[in-house]
Amino acid sequence: MPDRMLRRDGAFLRRDESQVVWRYLNAQECCSVVGISNIGKSALLRMICLPESQQGMDGPGRDAIFVYVDCNRMLGLNDQGFYELVLRCLQDTLRRQAVPDTLLRTLRNAYEALINPHSPFHVPLSFNQGLTAVLDGLGRKLVIVFDEFDEVLTRVEGRVFLNLRALKDQYRRGLTFMTATNESLPLLRRDEAIDEFIELFTHHTYYLPPLNSTDAADMIHQVAKELNVTFSGRDVDFVLDWAGGHIGLIEATCGVLGSLTGAPLRDASQDWIIQREAAQRLPRNMTVQTECGKIWAGLSEIERGALMDLSTPGGEAPLPAIAALRSKHLLLGDNDEAPRPFCRLFGQFLAQQSALVRPGAQGVRVDVGTGEVTVDGRTTEALTNLEYRLLLLLYGQLGKICDKYQVVEAVWGQDYMDTVDDARIEKLVSRLRAKIEPDPTNPRYLMTLRGRGYKLVGAV
Repeated sequence: MPDRMLRRDGAFLRRDESQVVWRYLNAQECCSVVGISNIGKSALLRMICLPESQQGMDGPGRDAIFVYVDCNRMLGLNDQGFYELVLRCLQDTLRRQAVPDTLLRTLRNAYEALINPHSPFHVPLSFNQGLTAVLDGLGRKLVIVFDEFDEVLTRVEGRVFLNLRALKDQYRRGLTFMTATNESLPLLRRDEAIDEFIELFTHHTYYLPPLNSTDAADMIHQVAKELNVTFSGRDVDFVLDWAGGHIGLIEATCGVLGSLTGAPLRDASQDWIIQREAAQRLPRNMTVQTECGKIWAGLSEIERGALMDLSTPGGEAPLPAIAALRSKHLLLGDNDEAPRPFCRLFGQFLAQQSALVRPGAQGVRVDVGTGEVTVDGRTTEALTNLEYRLLLLLYGQLGKICDKYQVVEAVWGQDYMDTVDDARIEKLVSRLRAKIEPDPTNPRYLMTLRGRGYKLVGAV
């Protein structure tokens, strides 16, 4: 059982959230879990499928067999690939259950017929034969949990979902589906075939929030233990302020803070100094930028526009967009309060994105959501990974000097601190300058300050 799912007191993380989902499952109703990137959807679904987790739950759902299906494991993004994965996961699950060997053989034969069909018609036929044999012979309810379901719903043929709906109608409370997606199902795809399947989840959609403060604090201590560092109560408060309860941002913030703290205990003054340095490093951290970029990429144009409006002093956003962002837990504050980003890191990211679209703005712009770099409104030649890391460092410290140690740490990593010399850094700077400067021999944006370091100026 992964330690990350457990709190220090032995209880499971996300206990409150799992209770919400469990109420749907006890009613044998299909359930859709929706959440932004890396908020912990997969961890919640895996936890719910654990027998240890189910022991603490009451109701008819406790006697069900849970089949966890990670859709990223599909061998092909088509009907056969989807059906193959479901039957493969069903076999793996039932092998751990006390089920008759004859039932396992029937399921295995259906699986073999599916992967070696006589005709396309035999693909759904074999799937149905295998699944119905299990449902008829099991004598227990079956819950199929589809994780990472976004791409499946948007790209697999509609008749697959008509088939799933027909199976649900046939077995009713004996078969339940659960999905995890970054966006609500109706917004991912709409057509007649899909609508009948989505109808199963209409009144049973749960937007997963960030970790609550108790769970987040336990996770922070777990990460600290893995990093072999010591976090004080002040450090925990620092991580919560900067990362909120977002799992990916918690891990990134702990990594930056842990690289500065080490194992010894510190007093309040030392904590303040270390946290100030961490606060300067976090905005240019590649993992932080990536996590915020994933959240940004998963939003609609209307939602992005609303966030940028709110990031502008005195800006207002449409109420429906604000409501949608609140439902995704990206904005904090009651309806009577001014909405604000759920954590400081995402707030800083929004400020950068707002600057990208400022009318008439000149200079270097980095869209960390897409990785696109423009100079004076023109897209640059594609940057290499090292070039992009260097630019992201300088972009996160606009107008400030970054010394060689900061460059090496951000671009190559701490392990290379003693092996990357000045000449290697200069060569990288020259290559980046050739791609972002209108005249590399007379730089306007990427400046060298001899003996001190480098800085990016005139960027927005």
